[in-house]
Order: sequence, then C-alpha cells, then structure tokens
Amino acid sequence: MKRKSVAIASVLAILTAINAGMTATYAQTPISPKVGWVAPKAATMRLTPTTKFTSTGERVLHLDLFVDGKLVQRIQAVSGKPGVQRFRLGRDSKAGSREPLPQGVYRVGAVDRNGGLPYAMGDTFIPITPLFSTARSGIGIHRDADRHLEGGSGTIGCLGVLSQSGIDSVADFVNTYRVKTLTVDYGLVSDTIAGR
Repeated sequence: MKRKSVAIASVLAILTAINAGMTATYAQTPISPKVGWVAPKAATMRLTPTTKFTSTGERVLHLDLFVDGKLVQRIQAVSGKPGVQRFRLGRDSKAGSREPLPQGVYRVGAVDRNGGLPYAMGDTFIPITPLFSTARSGIGIHRDADRHLEGGSGTIGCLGVLSQSGIDSVADFVNTYRVKTLTVDYGLVSDTIAGR
C-alpha cells in the first residue's frame, strides 16, 4: 500500500511540476491581436454648392471627404447639364430632366473599375442610391470625362468629378474606409437654388 501511495505521490509531483512549467510558458507568451484587423473609422462624404461656375456653365460643387468628422480632402465636381443648373429636393426632381442630383442622403455602392463604361464617364463608377423619395434613378459618381468635347461638359444627373486624380481619390476613399453614405446638401428647405 505504501508503494502505491509513494508512486501516486511521485506521479502527482511530476504532473504538478509539468503543469507549473506549462503555466509559466503560457504566462510568458504574449496574446497578439488578429492579423489584419483594423479598428473601424466613421467615414462619409458631403456635397455642397459653391458660388463659382465652370467656363461651360455648371455650378462648381465641393465633394468633401470626412473621417471621424475631420475633412481629409476636398474635390471639385459638377452635376447636371449647363443649361439646367436647378438644384431641387428629391420630391421635386424629375426623371430625364438632366438637372443635378437632388438634395438628400444617398447610400454609396461598390466601386466599379471593370471597364465597359461609356466614354463620357471615364473608367470608374460608384453607384449611389437615394434614401428618399424621388423619380431619379441610375445615379452615380464618375469623372466628367468628355467635358473637353463640344457639348460634352456636365452630366445627365450623376455627380461628375472634374479630374482623374479626383475620381481616383474618391474611389480609394470609398474602398479604404468602406464609405456607405453621401449627403447632398444644397441648403434647400422648399425652394431651389437658381442657376446663373
């Protein structure tokens, strides 16, 4: 009986020593975060009008990119055709009017750089969906790529960024921060901002 007790005690002593060694080893091993995990940051875009017009007659708009409430970049854009620079609320904006996109909040979709776009839109398209009632549809953000051609300036209702570097910045911003919201704020209550 004494031999069994000594043997059990010896086994328990060995197991205790092994367990103590393992505990010490685990205690010294740092716990690392998941590889590639990045804390989410709140990012959004806001479009506002300026008092300036392009040489072809579109009102210059500021597309501002924000991260955590701080402006990180301002990009110039236009919307609508030169002769119809009437800025409206969603309920007052008619399909096929060729006017600027209406005021309101939009959901931003995935960046499309797969090609096959009409020449006037350049090589990048970012769909935006109105989160309000309007007759307008098929709206997106793209470069105003044909503005150098006769009658090509402006858009038929999308947001047209004025430079290639500008649309690249917007696309990279949307992809990097997984941007979901664009707020178009013309300062309207119930009236329109008249064109020139």
